[in-house]
Formats: sequence, structure tokens, C-alpha cells
Amino acid sequence: MKERLKLPNGFGSITRKADGRRRKPYVVRKTIGGKQIAIGYFATYEEAIAFLVEANKNPHIYSPSQITFSEMYHCMAAERFLQIAKSTQSNYRAAYKHCEALYDKRFVELRISDLQGVIKVMSEKGVGYASQKKCRQLLHHVYSYAVKYEFISPSADITRYIDIDKNKTVYPKKPFNARQLNRVRALITEDNPLSLWAMCVVMACYAGPRPSEFIHVLKTDVKLRQRFFVIRDSKTEAGRNRIVPISKKTLPYFQHWMQMPGKTLISDETGNPLSYHQYRSRFDKVMKASRCQHTPHECRHTCATMLDNKNANEGAVKKILGHACQGITQGVYTHKGLRELKQAIDLL
Repeated sequence: MKERLKLPNGFGSITRKADGRRRKPYVVRKTIGGKQIAIGYFATYEEAIAFLVEANKNPHIYSPSQITFSEMYHCMAAERFLQIAKSTQSNYRAAYKHCEALYDKRFVELRISDLQGVIKVMSEKGVGYASQKKCRQLLHHVYSYAVKYEFISPSADITRYIDIDKNKTVYPKKPFNARQLNRVRALITEDNPLSLWAMCVVMACYAGPRPSEFIHVLKTDVKLRQRFFVIRDSKTEAGRNRIVPISKKTLPYFQHWMQMPGKTLISDETGNPLSYHQYRSRFDKVMKASRCQHTPHECRHTCATMLDNKNANEGAVKKILGHACQGITQGVYTHKGLRELKQAIDLL
């Protein structure tokens, strides 16, 4: 995979150290006083090029007729990745891998058949709607960057013509019912090795975070006395830095997890943060033991359904779930706002 940009004279350079043990293998250099001086070390290529772009502040130094798709992608990523969640960055990197056929092609010479060809190959390989949609989004962002910095004209943005397969619901989302939740609660006993993870299922059903949000909650953002926790990292703007109330029914579970080792609220047996796949593996064991068939995301559907069934305040529900809403001040929560969120969650 072509990774390194052909940077112009005077822009700076980026090299990667061969030592695989380095945490920050990318070295940024600039010519200062006639000598190449290392001015920064970075963990990823995107961080390194972002540093150089910020230093130079002039993307027009590239020759629009020569820059490749790969180079345009890295320029876009250097700017945009600083503004989005890490999980979203990972999704775009995965989508970029599907665009390998475009890497070395000159960006201004790409045609809709080239872009549609990427989607066609994905479809033939059995890659589904969600991944195709993310790839189309990535292409849109690359072209938007190119328009922004006048590499191409707005009319040359051909991503609007990309077609993807129709969405096929393979597994419709279903919330837990009361009997299923009771079977999960029955696993929460002192001698059950799945007790901790059964707690997590119930905690998620009564709070409604996305799984990716839940596993990244820090202990420092959990306030047991005030009964809430803060979600910092989310895939949406409305979801970031939001307060989520803790139900009285799950407060003992939060208290128990706060006594466990690790910086994150939910961690593995040694206190290390969990990846989604590690969390999913433990979740699935609870499902098998409780004779349920659900996914982690269906805990979020369960919370939303229970709040709706209790006729909870619509604005409070959107705040809890991290959905965008109009007419409600975003960002800063007053004490009155937190009280209303608690009142909504305590209906469950």
C-alpha cells in the first residue's frame, strides 16, 4: 500500500523508523539552517502529515494534476481525523483499504466508473450495505476536501452518483423483554463467574450507551454520589461529553465495578480496557447462559423502548441516548437538567 506522500521541496519530510518497538515511529523533519532537523515524532502517518500541514498551511503547493487518490486521502485524513472519534477513524481506515484500486491513480483523472468499481468489487466479495455506505462516505469526504482546497471544482464532485446495494436487515434489532432481563439478573450471584458481565448487560439496558461508548467510560467520569457518568467519546457530536444518569436499580452494579482494577469502568480481569470484540465475547457468554439471543447494541434499544413505554420526557430521552434535539441547550447541563434526566431513568 502506498502510504508516503510525495512532499514538495521545503514542505518537510516524514520517515518511518524500522524498529517495530517504537511507539512513535514516524519522524517529521524540516530544513533549518541548511540542515534536516527532526521536529516531531508521531504514532501514525496521519498525525505526522497533520503536523506538517498545520505548519505549512498551504495545500495549494501540491500540483493538482499530479496528486494521487492515496495522497488526497492522506491530506483529508490529516485534517478531518483530528475532529472525529477514534472509532470513526478506524471505520474510515477500513473503508480506505477497499479503495486499493484507486491508490496510485491521479485524482483529477478519476471517473465515476472507477469509484463505482470499488463498490462493485465490495458487493461481489459479499461486503454488505453498512461497509459500502461507509466507503461511499469516505469518498465523499475525500472529494469534499479536494473541492475545499480547489483541487477540483464543485461540479467535479462525482460521489453523488455512487450507487450501493440496498440495505438488507439480516438480524432485526429487538429489545430485551422483562423475562429475559430477569434471567440475566439471576446470573448476578457471588459464585457465578459471569456475574460481572451480567451486571454489564443490565447496566447497559438501564443507561442506553452505545457499546463503543460504554467500554470507554473512565472511572474518573463516574459520579456515584450524584448518580451519573459522562460519555466523552462518541460517534456523534450530540453524543460527546454527555451526562448519562445511573438508575437506582443498577447503582449497586456501578459501585461494584468501581472497586475493580483499571482506569475504565469496564475492564478485563487484569484491569486493561476492553476492545469491542473482547466485550462482545463476554456478552455472548451471558446470552448463552441466560438463554437469550441479543447483541450489545440491543441494550440501547431496550433502554429506548422502556423509556418510551414509561412516557418519559422526549427531550430527556434524547439527552440520555445522545441524539440531536432542537430547542434544548446543548453541551452544558444545569442541576435542573440532571434532575430531569434522573427522573426519566428512574421511571424504569
